[in-house]
Amino acid sequence: MRSFATLGVALACGCAGSGHGPGAAVDASDASDAPGDLTADWVVSLPAGAPAAGRLSPRLLGHYDLSGALLDYTHNTPLRTQMSAIGFAEWRVGLGRWELATRLLPTLADGRATSCAGQLAQLPATVRAPDNATDDTLIADRDWFADTGQPVTLADTADDARYRLAYVRDVLDTAAAFGAAPFVGIDHMPRALGASRTFVRGGPPLAGVTDPCLATWTNHVSNVRPADPSVFAAAVVGAVRRVVEGSPGAAPRSAPYWEVWNEPELGYAWDPSFELPPGTLDAYFATAITTLTQLAAYRAASASPAARGIKLGLGSFASAATAVSTLGSLDHNPLPDGSFAPIDFLSFHAYSNDPLAIVAAIGQVAAARAASQHYRGIELALTEWGPDLASPPPASTMDPALLVATVIARGAALGLDHAHHSLFYAFVPGLAYAVVGNDGAPLPLYHAYELLHAVIGSGADRLAIASAPDGALGGGVGAVIAGRGADGAIRVLVVNRDTQAHRVRIELAAAAQIARRIDVFADPAAPVHSVAPASVVSVPPRAIALFSL
Repeated sequence: MRSFATLGVALACGCAGSGHGPGAAVDASDASDAPGDLTADWVVSLPAGAPAAGRLSPRLLGHYDLSGALLDYTHNTPLRTQMSAIGFAEWRVGLGRWELATRLLPTLADGRATSCAGQLAQLPATVRAPDNATDDTLIADRDWFADTGQPVTLADTADDARYRLAYVRDVLDTAAAFGAAPFVGIDHMPRALGASRTFVRGGPPLAGVTDPCLATWTNHVSNVRPADPSVFAAAVVGAVRRVVEGSPGAAPRSAPYWEVWNEPELGYAWDPSFELPPGTLDAYFATAITTLTQLAAYRAASASPAARGIKLGLGSFASAATAVSTLGSLDHNPLPDGSFAPIDFLSFHAYSNDPLAIVAAIGQVAAARAASQHYRGIELALTEWGPDLASPPPASTMDPALLVATVIARGAALGLDHAHHSLFYAFVPGLAYAVVGNDGAPLPLYHAYELLHAVIGSGADRLAIASAPDGALGGGVGAVIAGRGADGAIRVLVVNRDTQAHRVRIELAAAAQIARRIDVFADPAAPVHSVAPASVVSVPPRAIALFSL
């Protein structure tokens, strides 16, 4: 995750509280048309029998955020309550602690001790480092492998005493308290294993960081390649084994997904000055493939069902283009033994205020998967996404809700398996990307997830839509997703981003349907409300409507 440019921007949301979701009292003021008038400009046509075109995974309702352990999310009851109600299914977290805008130090480690007082003055004390903290002390709870000052050997990776896993276990316990399955990034280089031991923050800017004062993790140590990829890989296997199987004094934790690194194309996350050779990602890919290969061997040899069930991937690439080129390279370059890199999923990021740009990014990676020879069955994970980080729309508007509903509806049609929106909590008041405000109240975006959860639930059949197989309506100004839940009910979600209303008709086997309930979210300052069912319904401008058949 790159720097947030709008941490200090105040929210101006007049959102209502929770408890006003689908099924609220009918408000006939939203016009539904007379039963005999079937004219519609958007027709959602479900074939006879409503055949399934795939599955809608609850993992599409995932999020990326701080670990939660850092700011004690577990005891934030309003946050837990709100997130549980919208089906918070998966939480992308980290093995080490690399989040930006947390544990901030008063000066840079740039050789001049440049002051960060101006930046820190705009932020609450909760995100500052403890008094008298230094780069050296901060890694005490970041590094997952202990440092003795000596090079680490393969034999050292078998020593229980070298592992520092209290932080990641706390992270996993926090996710469990929210009812969310963790998706773990191996995204932090312990000082003991890295190619650099000297802290440097500041100086020439690194891609992905707009202000080094907000990025104590980008320190020329925690974001470098390993000194020895094989030793690093063995240490990762040791950490994963101790987490999923337990170790003396520590119970096993559920952690089914593990990915290698985060945004390695950007210098803030993978320092290019330590690449071999500089200007390439050769060291990153050597590290990732070595680590994945050793993890796959551990998985195959383990007697633990939890270990045998873990899934492995790489990337969290900053762009879909990197994910596409990576998949092509892996597909055409076997390992020395003739096998191919063992990946169960490929992860990437996309940020834009235009939801169709994010949909296009998903489509690029989905097309690359379909064209591959060896990876057609892997899962696709959009592990960070949301509005433009530099200029997001205000949280008080409909824009975030329309963006999210469009991306998930269209992404599901493309076969997306995981989606982790950034971010779910305004841990800093005024954070423009949040689902829940700093005071625990739902923001407008919350109601998009509320309606999406009604469609997807704990998993649903994604239904074929003959009139919109790619989920697009009105040339892309609208979007649609249809699901059949475990209760057998069919639910259709329609997104209208247009500035004018659109008349919508739902058909099953060419027969117009009258939904038993229609829920609409059209006013960012008001909750979801129900409207009178009819054969044709006028979906308001810039609104989301849920039809429950």
